[in-house]
Order: sequence, then structure tokens, then C-alpha cells
Amino acid sequence: MTDPDTLDAPEQERSPFGGVAVRELVRDVVAAFALLVALPLPWDHAHRGSDRLEIVLATVLALLAIAAPYLRRGGVGPSSWDVLTSRRTVALACVPYAVVAVVYLVLDALAPADAAGGVGAGLAVGLAGAALAAAPRWAHAPAVVAGVVALGTLATPVAALVQGAPWAVSVVGLLNALVVLGVLWFTVGTYLRSGDLASGYVLLALGGAVTLELVLFAGGNADPWFESVHGQRLGLLLLPVVAAVTARRIVDDAAATAGEPDDVRASRWVAVALRALAIVALVAAFVALVALVLIVADGVRVGRVLRLVVGVLMVGVAIAARRSLARDARTGHAAAVGAACVIVVLGLVIVVARAGLGTQSNVEELLVAFGLPAIALAVLLVPPSVRALVASAPETPDPEPTHPASSDLPASGPAAPEPAPTGPATPEPAPTEPAPTEPAPTEAETTEPATGTSPTPVAAAASRPAPRPVDATQQMEPVRAALAPDSTQVLPPVQAPPAQAPGWSVAQAMDPSTPLADLARISAEAPHLRSYVAANPSTYPALLDWLGALGDPAVDAALRSRR
Repeated sequence: MTDPDTLDAPEQERSPFGGVAVRELVRDVVAAFALLVALPLPWDHAHRGSDRLEIVLATVLALLAIAAPYLRRGGVGPSSWDVLTSRRTVALACVPYAVVAVVYLVLDALAPADAAGGVGAGLAVGLAGAALAAAPRWAHAPAVVAGVVALGTLATPVAALVQGAPWAVSVVGLLNALVVLGVLWFTVGTYLRSGDLASGYVLLALGGAVTLELVLFAGGNADPWFESVHGQRLGLLLLPVVAAVTARRIVDDAAATAGEPDDVRASRWVAVALRALAIVALVAAFVALVALVLIVADGVRVGRVLRLVVGVLMVGVAIAARRSLARDARTGHAAAVGAACVIVVLGLVIVVARAGLGTQSNVEELLVAFGLPAIALAVLLVPPSVRALVASAPETPDPEPTHPASSDLPASGPAAPEPAPTGPATPEPAPTEPAPTEPAPTEAETTEPATGTSPTPVAAAASRPAPRPVDATQQMEPVRAALAPDSTQVLPPVQAPPAQAPGWSVAQAMDPSTPLADLARISAEAPHLRSYVAANPSTYPALLDWLGALGDPAVDAALRSRR
């Protein structure tokens, strides 16, 4: 008789989403959405994706490859179709789409300057979806794609010079190349070079923001967005492709940090906000400089003057907020959040000056007005670790009347041990008497364990005959002499050899990601590293006050360099 408990087993095995990781499911859904949305969007000046048979066929093949594993898990098709459900098969099925997109890019580069070509939003969004579905595992794929985008960006001003375009076109093309190269350097370049996960997060967020702009605004019938090697700019529309190629690697690295402590997570989110603010300053400077070039070349107009003034203001606000946040994440948090809101308001001025939200605004203007400030606000307000970091900000304690070297560390870090005596570790020898009057050692002195030091002054004083009356100062001298060896005996860390001291390094003292508790321990346990802790931008104010009260010239110099 069949066990009733096993009747539901085949149904569970046929679940389309059974055994699929959440990040893989999200990746496939986003990839399929991008491929579908790219069909009605323009690929070049003359065609939309749905107008070309090769684009439609490549899209259908990629969508079938994405859906095949889920259909097979749901029980569709024979078991021989299992070979079609591997990730390698999905990647191979996306290759034709990539080939079609590359052909359109090459045709744009080889076409005459006056020919209908260009790169539209459909090519950028669709190629990003195919790259996301393929999830290439080749380690050099992100660097290669970023390099191709960088070369195409550099080719834009070169083509303008060769074709004899007006000087304003060449200058704008050069500025566009600089801003695209700067964005690539801050994101994919830093991530691939140092494995900085914060830069990877910024790259994914930038790719998502540009994709959203392309889907919502780039397909207008009157004036759709295009980029071309023969135009003034190329590269910003292709940022989603670079992000999609690098996405699998970034997500895998992020999954490996699931067990990190909250302070490390908070430091990484703060680093994301710092990079987003840096890119805000870069893109805003680009907007202002382009407006300035157009004013010089074509005359003064209200919209250009507004973009120039607002762009300069955005640069100043972004730099000020970034410096405040880098100096201290706790005290600079409110300033960074307020600066992001101010940047959004300033961005609205540019959008209104462009006659409303839509294709009248360029991709970089919408990016600096909404996309980048949204990234900074999201990482500063949403993560619980950042909120906990801001809520745990301590108040700076009032200075103690005692000597700074003997005061405790602030409450934000572990308490510092009492400082070691500045004099020698061995006690002062007791005043000696002339040899003829020296009495024999007492029983307490002969039974004292051999420590390699002379008998204590207290024992020597007890073995002498009672001296003549002396004043109060002479009576207190043996008491002070007796305290020195006792204090030495109860402070074994002071007498510990250097090999037992914690192995703190200069890199740990200067690293902004070092936990705050470790910075306090370094200050207490490694005095020679205090100047590096004072120069660390993550050091909290209470610890800075404690270090400043020590009177160490090296520490004071490091503190002055922070201002």
C-alpha cells in the first residue's frame, strides 16, 4: 500500500521555484523584464527593437532560455530537456543577443557623421538584460566591458576633431569622456582593483538608476535619447551593461559577508554614501561646465545660466557633506542627509528649467537630481546598522581635573589602563646605614622568596633599632618607598615583555573601517600608534578629546591636520 505521506512528494518536486536561490530568481526576473521592455524602445535613430526581426528573434531565444529551468522544474517536457536548464545553456542562448547589439554599436562607429545611427535606450536596456541573464563567470568580463565603454567614450571627442565639428562639440565630448571615465574609476575600477564592496554597491545602484531613467523617459516619440561616437557623448547609457556584467560577482561577495558585525556593515554603508556624494560632485561639475561651454559658444539663455549656477551649488553642497560624513559618521550623518535633500531640490530647478520632466532633461541631469541623492539617502536612512551607529553617538565628556595620562578613555571605547610609571620599574633602594651599625637580617627577610632584587625598605626599616625622633617628612619617606614595589607588583601588564603586547599595526590604526572599540584599545595599549589614531577619519570625538589632552606633540600635529 502506498504511504500517504509520500503522495505529495512529486508535487513538491515539480514546483517551478523549488531549490532556487532568491538572488537567482530576482536576477532572472529583472533580466526578463529588461529584455521585454527593450523591444518597444529605440535601438537607433531609424528603428525600434520591435521593428527588426533579428532583435525579436534574439529576444525570444533569450527569454526561452531564462524560462526553461523553471518550466522543467514544473514538470514541462521530458527528462531529456534537463540539459537545456543549465546556467551554461542560458549563457549560450544570450550570446546571439549580445552579437546583435555589438553589430549595432560597430555600425554606429563606422557610419558617416550625417548617417542615421546612434545607440538608443533599447540597445542599452536589452543588452543589460542579456548580460544579467548570462551571468558570465569569466573573471575578466567586467574589465573588458568597462574597457570597451571607456574606449568608445574616448573615441567621441576624437571623432569630433577628425570630422571638423565646432569647438563646442569637441569640448563637450571631452568633458563627457572625463565624467564617464571618472564614474567607471569610482565604481567598477575600484571594485576590481581592491575588492571594495562599497564601490560594487554604487555600481549596481547606478546601473539600476540609469535603467529606470531609460525605461521611463528615453523612449519618447518626439525626442528620444541617443548616444553616438559621432555625437557629443557616449557611455552613460551603457552604464547598465557594465553593472549587469559585474552583478553576479558583486552579489556573491555580498553573500559572503552575511555574518559581519553591525559596525562593519555600518562602515560599508557610510562608504557607499561617500562614493555617491563624490559622484554627485563629479556629474554636477559636468552639468555646470557643459552649460558654461554652451553660453560661451551660443549665447546666454536662462536655462543655461540656471544649470551653471545650480551645478556649482550642487558641487559645493556635495563636497561639504562628504567631508562632514568622512570626518565623523555620527555627527556628519544629519548634514549628509540634509545635503542630499538640498541636492534633490536643486535638481528640480534644472528639471523645471528644461520645460518639465521628460526627454528634455539629459540622463546626467536626472541622475544627479534624483538617482545619486536617492542612493545616499537610502544607505544613510534604511540600514538598521547605520541607524544604530547614529543612535549610539556618545556625548563628549567634560575634561577631568586630573592629569590627562591617568584619565579613562571615553565611554564609546573600552577603558584605558592606568599609564605605566615614567621612572624605572625597580623600587628605590632604602637609605643605607653605616656598615658597623647594620643589624643582621630578620627572619622575614631570610624567608622572602628570591626575586633577584634587594630587600624591601619596609623590611630593612623593621630590622633597625628605633631611631631618634624625626620630623613628619622623614617619617613619610619609608611609606612612599614601600608603595613603589607594591604598585609594581599589582601591574603585571607594565612588566610584561613586548612579545605579550597586542599586535596592533599602523594599518589598523589608520584604517577607517577599524571598529571604534579597537581604536580605543590601540590608543590605550600602543602609545606609539596614537598619532595614527588621531589622524584616522573614523575616530570618534570623545577619543579625539582624550588624545588631545595627552600633550603628545605627534598626536597634536595629527589632530591639527584633521582641521
